[in-house]
Amino acid sequence: MEYLVYLFPIFFISIWVFVTCIISKFGWSDLVSHYKANDKFVGKRIGLISASINKTNYNNSLLLEYNSEGLYLKPIILFRLFHDPILIPWKAIKEVRDKKFIFLDFKELIIGDPPVAVIKLNEKTFAKMEKDILSINSK
Repeated sequence: MEYLVYLFPIFFISIWVFVTCIISKFGWSDLVSHYKANDKFVGKRIGLISASINKTNYNNSLLLEYNSEGLYLKPIILFRLFHDPILIPWKAIKEVRDKKFIFLDFKELIIGDPPVAVIKLNEKTFAKMEKDILSINSK
């Protein structure tokens, strides 16, 4: 019975790796195949956010930054396995829709043409960068 104490960490880590891999397959891997970020990103940092990517929720687990190139997302260290950072160019955001769920307002970003992913951001998060986005896109 004492051996179970030693097996628990191995079991827990195995489950964590498996779950992280499965979560990445529901949208993040599609974004990485098109928009993988290779370089260190320099831009305005929004910080830790919640978002939904193809209906997979990343609650308070994504770091968001942006600059004139586009939108940069990467998960916090606990979820980074199988989740390479992505840089979505502004021109890849084909549509921004207003969505409402009960009393919460969201912005839904349609990425790619044909669509690669749908990213749903809290409206307050989107508003923090909206003015900069509009000035970048008008140039």
